[in-house]
Amino acid sequence: KQVRVVRQTDDGSRDEKNLDPDELVPGDVIFLEAGMKIPADVRIVFCADETQVDNSALTGESMPEVRTTVPASEETPAPSATNLAFFGTSVLQGSAT
Repeated sequence: KQVRVVRQTDDGSRDEKNLDPDELVPGDVIFLEAGMKIPADVRIVFCADETQVDNSALTGESMPEVRTTVPASEETPAPSATNLAFFGTSVLQGSAT
């Protein structure tokens, strides 16, 4: 399934398109919404209140986990960072970019 993406073009303008997940590159801004499989490891820069992901495939934790834009401390392991979402997990509720 294609993913809605925003890229900055060489002249600095905004280019919004739908791409296959294997066409994503570092720096792409992707739009996530409830029901989606996350197509790549991503840093969350905006999200709706109470956005939740299912990280059970990654961590074994069966409870949904809330995502935020608040950066985690350097000591926080990546799977515990609430401003990250990971390839192969799912968005259960809310939306994020």
